[in-house]
Amino acid sequence: MKIFETKESIAVFSDREDGDLSFFNMNDECFENTWEKLTQNMSVKPSLPVYVNQVHQDNIVQLVKGGSIPSIRTNADGLITDIPFTAIGVYTADCCPVLISGKRVVSATHAGWKSTLKSIAYKTVLKYDELYGIKPSELSAYIGPCIGQCCFELGDEVYDMFVSENSQWERFFIKKEKWHLDLRGLNRYQLTQAGIPDNQIIDHNECTYCMPEKYFSYRRMKKRNGSMFSFIFLK
Repeated sequence: MKIFETKESIAVFSDREDGDLSFFNMNDECFENTWEKLTQNMSVKPSLPVYVNQVHQDNIVQLVKGGSIPSIRTNADGLITDIPFTAIGVYTADCCPVLISGKRVVSATHAGWKSTLKSIAYKTVLKYDELYGIKPSELSAYIGPCIGQCCFELGDEVYDMFVSENSQWERFFIKKEKWHLDLRGLNRYQLTQAGIPDNQIIDHNECTYCMPEKYFSYRRMKKRNGSMFSFIFLK
């Protein structure tokens, strides 16, 4: 587990030592016990986490006090909230988790290649100003472990989609036998293009595919056989 703590928030990226954190596959008792164990040594204890059904699109759900609570039946790939002590998180096993913290707002984004093509990280940053009047320059972002360019092979048709969407994104591909995408680098670029200063982005730069002892990897394992959970909450 990697923890980033500021005076406003705590951001967490789990790893394989924390076990399979696919909470949506657990009964209530197992879910609560696993969460208690995961958070037992934190300086501040958050509530049980809120998460959604990730569908590789660009929907970002706002969690508001007194409003309806998103659930696994909610199709989205991002969450944003200003409710203190409420953990929001995303599941990954190769995709890129992006956690963002402002003075009184936090967000969690699941950025696989399809959501990255739709600029979900960029759109998440814009939500801070749109919903809360918080400027990008006031934000800090954390990029978690994901599949690296070393291992992320994609076909010509995917490369063509990215370059057609934005010619500047070509720089994040290299050609070997197939095209290799720097998913982490492109999400960082989107965050800076949205206005977050580069020196306010922390990148936990490790490849999930390359490190079987530390991370689950959907591509390496050829199926879903465990998930990391990345989450953030306001103190």
